[in-house]
Amino acid sequence: MSSSNNIQSTQGRLPLGSDKQAGAVGFSVIIKLIFFTLAMFILPIGTYYYTINGIFEGNGTYAAGAAAGMANVVAVGYILAAVLEDKNNDKKDKKE
Repeated sequence: MSSSNNIQSTQGRLPLGSDKQAGAVGFSVIIKLIFFTLAMFILPIGTYYYTINGIFEGNGTYAAGAAAGMANVVAVGYILAAVLEDKNNDKKDKKE
């Protein structure tokens, strides 16, 4: 029982001597989050209204499908950006 308490008390903490702040988020991460949040809001709605009259001639089902597809594109873009950022951080850590 004491070992589980010890594990819980050390979770989320950095090792002694570490100069990085726990939970600190870089400015570039905040900018990416804001960008993808706006993209997730604007692009699907814009796609719906653009395609309902312009491409699909009033068919709301196809326009909604296009909007859902655009939301998936934004989500995949966010995942790829996160993976690439993580790889770049790993390379920087190995150089140091």
